[in-house]
Amino acid sequence: MPEKFDIEFCGDYISVKLGPDYEVSPTQENEFWGAIEAACKEHDCHSVLLEGDVPKGQPEAAEVVQAGLRASEVVPRLWFALCLEHHEPSELGELFKAVARSRGVHVKFFTDREHALMWLRSGAAE
Repeated sequence: MPEKFDIEFCGDYISVKLGPDYEVSPTQENEFWGAIEAACKEHDCHSVLLEGDVPKGQPEAAEVVQAGLRASEVVPRLWFALCLEHHEPSELGELFKAVARSRGVHVKFFTDREHALMWLRSGAAE
């Protein structure tokens, strides 16, 4: 069975790659944010690139709010780029961005990995 997600430190950012079986659920979200937090703290890094296909499952608005709040607890001044295949802009994505941004997280959705990395690196320079 493939991993649900894989995390790797890439020198100036944390890479998170979602497996094809990743599904949005409260149980997996706790594991997901905990692993990102541990990697960021271990490598003293505040830039994260999330890649993969759009996760399976449709979260409720309350779960999206909780994810935005949890993102703000990872590290101060987190920069979080989401580069998801088949991503369609949605109200839930905008809700996540709004909640995370209200707590100091820089978050943006991308369709191109190189643009996502340029954006992350521009934040690291601040």
